[in-house]
Amino acid sequence: MRPFALPRWWLASVALVCLFFSVARPVHADDTAQQSTDLSDFVAIEDSGVPVTVDGRPILLVYARIGVVTPQERSEAIEQRILAFCDKRKIGVDVIHVEDRGAWSEILAGTDRIMAVTDADAKAAEQSRVHLSLEYAELIRQTVTQYRQDHTRVRFIWGSVYAALATVALVVLLIVIFSIRRRLGSRIEPWMVRYEGKGSALSTAMRLRRYLGHPLLAVVRALFWIFILALVQAYVTLVLAFFPNTRYTSQQITKWLFSELGSFVRAVIGYIPDLMLVVLICLFTSYLIKVSQYVFQEIRDERLTIGGFYPDWAEPTAKLVRILILAGAAIIVFPYLPGSNSPAFKGISVFVGVLLSLGSTSAVAHGVAGTILTYMRAFQVGDFVRIGNEVGEVIEKTLLVTRICTQKKEVVTIPNGTVLGGVVVNYSAEGRKKGVIFHTTVTIGYSAPWRTVHDLLVSAALSTENILQDPPPFVLQTALNDFYVAYELNAYTANPKDMQAIYSLLHQNIQDKFNEAGVEINSPHYAALRDGNRVTIPENYLPGDYKSPVFEIRSTNGAKAAPEKSNTLVERG
Repeated sequence: MRPFALPRWWLASVALVCLFFSVARPVHADDTAQQSTDLSDFVAIEDSGVPVTVDGRPILLVYARIGVVTPQERSEAIEQRILAFCDKRKIGVDVIHVEDRGAWSEILAGTDRIMAVTDADAKAAEQSRVHLSLEYAELIRQTVTQYRQDHTRVRFIWGSVYAALATVALVVLLIVIFSIRRRLGSRIEPWMVRYEGKGSALSTAMRLRRYLGHPLLAVVRALFWIFILALVQAYVTLVLAFFPNTRYTSQQITKWLFSELGSFVRAVIGYIPDLMLVVLICLFTSYLIKVSQYVFQEIRDERLTIGGFYPDWAEPTAKLVRILILAGAAIIVFPYLPGSNSPAFKGISVFVGVLLSLGSTSAVAHGVAGTILTYMRAFQVGDFVRIGNEVGEVIEKTLLVTRICTQKKEVVTIPNGTVLGGVVVNYSAEGRKKGVIFHTTVTIGYSAPWRTVHDLLVSAALSTENILQDPPPFVLQTALNDFYVAYELNAYTANPKDMQAIYSLLHQNIQDKFNEAGVEINSPHYAALRDGNRVTIPENYLPGDYKSPVFEIRSTNGAKAAPEKSNTLVERG
């Protein structure tokens, strides 16, 4: 038995520190690795059978049933017989031989049977029975020899020593790594927060440090923990390789890891042509978007005119065209994305589609309504409108909602579906042309001459700020009621946004003009006799010699009696 070479294992520990994912194998394992490589040629058979394993490593395969014994039961029994023979160290492997029994071949260790090879086994292995039995006998000899070499007390002690050394190396390395991390963190954190909370007078480098520093730190932390996990994985793989019972498992873990890494690298290299195509599609899409933005900007600024296409359509149409271009690019790029043909990717796509279709019904309705409103040209941003019960200036019009600012400076958000289904009154549409008409109604008794009322109302309108002189105001008599006449004053204005102020000034001027003319603004519902009550005109409009009226009582012969005051006799109408 060859002794272990300790310096070689110290080199293996150094390899662990350097994060080589390959397992540092002991010297005596070289033959085992070659043996495992040779065995792969025999076990890679199309008709896979049940492997017979020793120390977790498959050495041969059994395929057929023998009577009521299944291949799995045969495999377990053969493994037990091989291990039992391995424990008989005084008996050499030369006693293992093959004997022909006619219908099958039997592999014996002296007089003890190890296994039988049937014609069904040979047929499944696509070999002759004689050749297969001789091959299995040689594999059993090699396995017994290697098992007896590995399973000794000296080998176990050395494996334990190497595992302890690797553990110590790992612990020391982790302590050093975490110490370095802590020291770097204590220096980086103050360096990162040095410019937090300061003003905008920072250089470009400082701004990059301020806005990119934290994301980069998060990436570094993630890479650090990936490094720690890789280190632990390398340690576990190395320790498993020190013991014969787990050496094959260690080799399989290493083989799988490098196989996956190799597959990843090959996938990345193989994806480069598709990646270049995706980049070209993205560049072409970006160019198309810029061209469309330029064209619609020219239309918006009225440097380019298209018959029947209004300039205010340019911006929303540009957005729609951009969405269509992006959607087309996504459809074209989709087949070239990595994993686009995988069931998981397709399942996620279906899930997202169903989620959007179920949860975005109202959003789609509002979006369609917003598109229709755009091309209906019912109003534009900056127009003064009435939508339902809300009156104000349109400050934003998006695909889903319309926002207006009322005269009380309240911002009201209205879904476009509601706008499309309701009534929209646009005061600014005609206000930009001849002016929009503001109107108010007053009711005056029949005792006031209607021509005088017309003149007073028109004069009040012309005295009001932001009321247009041309076209001139006009008055309509909208009703002849039982006790009074309804007069509607109509006046043009080009500033509908000042609705509240214009109406307030107009009403003030109407009061002033009527008071100055001595015409009472009332809607009498009664017949009254003045018996000392003053008129309702303010005192500063009355003449200086004004006196409250009194009753005059006349006799039957027509002579006047002395006037006397009495209470008012009122008859409500």
